[in-house]
Amino acid sequence: MPMPFDATLKDLVQSYLPDYVHQLELTDLGPLTPLNVDLSTISAATDIVLGHGDPPQTIVDLNFQASRDKDLAARVLMYNGLLYHRFHAPVHSLIVLLRPEADDRELTGRLRYQVRSRKSKMDFTYEVVRLWQWPVNRLLEGGLGAIPLATLGKFPGKVSAETALAQVVSRVFERLSREAPPAMSAKLLTASYVLSGLRVSKQVAKKVFQGVQAMKESTTYQGIVEEGREEGRIDEARKIILRQGKKKFGKPTAAIVTVIEGTDDLDRLERLSDRLLTASSWQDLLDAE
Repeated sequence: MPMPFDATLKDLVQSYLPDYVHQLELTDLGPLTPLNVDLSTISAATDIVLGHGDPPQTIVDLNFQASRDKDLAARVLMYNGLLYHRFHAPVHSLIVLLRPEADDRELTGRLRYQVRSRKSKMDFTYEVVRLWQWPVNRLLEGGLGAIPLATLGKFPGKVSAETALAQVVSRVFERLSREAPPAMSAKLLTASYVLSGLRVSKQVAKKVFQGVQAMKESTTYQGIVEEGREEGRIDEARKIILRQGKKKFGKPTAAIVTVIEGTDDLDRLERLSDRLLTASSWQDLLDAE
């Protein structure tokens, strides 16, 4: 299931591409533009594909990763091959690991194997960026569009993550207040909040953002607070349906749980909660929707 940071990062890269091209040091590949690539023939899809030229003469396959995946290098090799087959252009594969939990000792930047001596082998190289190793000042001082990444950069080691994050968020807000128009500021501040959830718990992230004095008067921050309240109501509605439904219909199947926990529409959840009184089974409850 796609996570909130997936959509956030895709939107940021597409909206502020020059900032990400500069921050990820891809400027030597020429002007890059997003490519509309459908890889639906395979079970997973790469994050963002960029190309230089029309038709593209160079491809960049950009993958953000927040959790460990032992097959990541193999998947990136697969994407590389599919993109080369599609465009017949050289492909640079780039993995951006967003937090230490995504790291793996197998992610060396190289995947090699050989089947027969001097007859059949693979020697595939790719780039790996470990974002938490990048100095936070580099991210804070780069292009505005990439500034939300600062919440995932290298913090000073002598302070807690919460304290360091508060300092970073304050600097992000100060820079956005000076340099960004309101709509852009709102978008980037919200993205910073979403990405900070990869560094600390939601509770700590909310506390940090609430603690920045200037943000208390920000309409953007108020929107974030309201979004948090909405998320809380959605989570509580799911719990009520599963708890009360279990008492009436028995233990739900994994498929039923997936449907309910995957529902983000508060109105629908409230309708399901009301129908608990008249439904005769889990399936009847969902079919009535």
